[in-house]
Amino acid sequence: MVNAKVSRYLPYGDWRPLQARIADFIYDKLGEGRGIIVEAPTGVGKTAAALAAALAYSEGEPVKIVYMIRTNNQAAVPMREISRLFKIKGVFIPYVLIRNRARMCCISSTSRLPYRDFLMECNYLKRTGQCSYHVKLRESGVDGSLFMDTVAGLESPADYVKSVCKLGVCPYDASRMLIGNAKVVVLSYYYLFSLNAPEVVNLDLKSSILIIDEAHNLPYAILDLNTQYLTESMVKAATSDVRKFVEDINIKAGALRALASLRALFKDLFADLGEQSEKRIDSSKVLEYFNDVEYLDEALDEVLMAKRSRGILLAGSALSDIIDFYRSIIKMPKDKALFLSMSSEGRAVVSRLMDPSVAASVVMNNAHGFIAMSGTMPPTRLFTSLLGVNVKVSELRIGLMEYIKPSNVKAAIYGEVTTKYTERDEEQYGRIAQTLMDIYDAVRHSVLAVFPSYDTLKATRKYIRRDVDLVVEIGTTTIDEVLASMKVNPHKLILAVAGGKLVEGIEFRLNDVNYIDVVAIVGVPYPEPNDFMNGLVDVVKSRANYDDAWHAVYTWNALVKVKQAIGRGLRSDKDRVFIVFMDYRFKDNPMIWHEISKYLPDIKLPPNEGELIKMIREFSARS
Repeated sequence: MVNAKVSRYLPYGDWRPLQARIADFIYDKLGEGRGIIVEAPTGVGKTAAALAAALAYSEGEPVKIVYMIRTNNQAAVPMREISRLFKIKGVFIPYVLIRNRARMCCISSTSRLPYRDFLMECNYLKRTGQCSYHVKLRESGVDGSLFMDTVAGLESPADYVKSVCKLGVCPYDASRMLIGNAKVVVLSYYYLFSLNAPEVVNLDLKSSILIIDEAHNLPYAILDLNTQYLTESMVKAATSDVRKFVEDINIKAGALRALASLRALFKDLFADLGEQSEKRIDSSKVLEYFNDVEYLDEALDEVLMAKRSRGILLAGSALSDIIDFYRSIIKMPKDKALFLSMSSEGRAVVSRLMDPSVAASVVMNNAHGFIAMSGTMPPTRLFTSLLGVNVKVSELRIGLMEYIKPSNVKAAIYGEVTTKYTERDEEQYGRIAQTLMDIYDAVRHSVLAVFPSYDTLKATRKYIRRDVDLVVEIGTTTIDEVLASMKVNPHKLILAVAGGKLVEGIEFRLNDVNYIDVVAIVGVPYPEPNDFMNGLVDVVKSRANYDDAWHAVYTWNALVKVKQAIGRGLRSDKDRVFIVFMDYRFKDNPMIWHEISKYLPDIKLPPNEGELIKMIREFSARS
């Protein structure tokens, strides 16, 4: 039986059994220790349970609840529960939402700019008094009670922004001003885990309970938040700006010399990169190419003035990014390192944080408490080692099969294909494609094929028949586009990348029906070994043994992506899906096999593709 205080904050009529178990656990452990880890499948109701337990606990403690999100879209999840609590039970919880400033802007034309250019435009409009929302907030402030009444009952970030805009004030700045009035703050990771965030929020960690959603992402999200780039395309864009907009002959000549030196950087340093995607390099070798940097500052001023005078809305310049990158590496802190990087977007010099604990430990060890929750949490010892957490941590883990009926999920390992690097060739890609097409032909709805990388996806795609209704994840793919396409024809072969936008945080659901019949995990999605990943192993090794460090960085990185892929087919206890592990290494690697067989008992080992397709047809026929 759930504590009555906790039940008061449940925005539904009754507790589901597993949800009640989570709420009880969190409420009890908040009073005992500092850290809580909850692993439970999607659909169990983790968000409502965590909020209810934390709100009940806060009745006896002067604490604020900070619900932390990784992506902007995830803000709708806690908003929905707070809204339902108000609408269904009449319990009013004052809250504020703080996320990407551009996503909270009332001026639609400005909010569509690239983020760096948006910030420049935003600062210009505020400085010159041309943003009426900023002017009103500065001159009249904001009525906290009216604000909280306005956002109560809203269920989406878009409605939140729209409603606050109608009050005539900037939603972003008004929300920051009213943190003190809020019981719950919905906040993106950025504001607590970015070491050089230009804007901070006024939160007392010792009086805050952090609910960290999708916490399996936290270590790598922190590394991404603290990464800076110098790309070849930046240098080209900056060169174009200088040639077009700088009038002063001396400044123009000096800036072009500086940019020519940076173009030489990419030609010289990348010549011997080889096949590595990330190669560590000493900062002194990069700084050798930053000549005449003072001219870039002067050129930036001229470029911005010229663009503004010509009425160009996109008033930013890549010169700004180049200057920022230079300043960040003049005195490279010991926790950061430089890498030469090759990606789908071209060549880049990347400044990377090497230890996520530098940002995480201060936050998580000093908070009143934290609740890290996900459907795919790594082992606690690995999670805490990566993040440098040294407070007492309690954990609750609810297995997938405690939630899903065994008859609703079947799994098989098909070992006749692999994406192992040493065995990749055109014949292998052709066999993978043929198996995926045979699976596609055997089902009524969609097949989600998840690849370890874009390279393996592209290499396989060329062997797919033209009559297959194909969706391919690329950089510009949007979730809305995919769902709209599925409405027209739900029988598709979806080619996605492990850890990508079509495998994390998306539901392939139409009219409350999940249209994924099969999830095919094509290869074990290990990160590619390179200087950065190996450096991360060395960092974690200083807090754990070598095996744990390697598994934290490589094995569990892959396993979390595997579990996330499986979760696309099981979004509720009513969904049915067939899982195909397409690589013999799922069986041959002892740790991988141990974990997936514990997650999905009774995994079959069909001797050939014919038996695999027969199993899929029989399973689909019963749906």
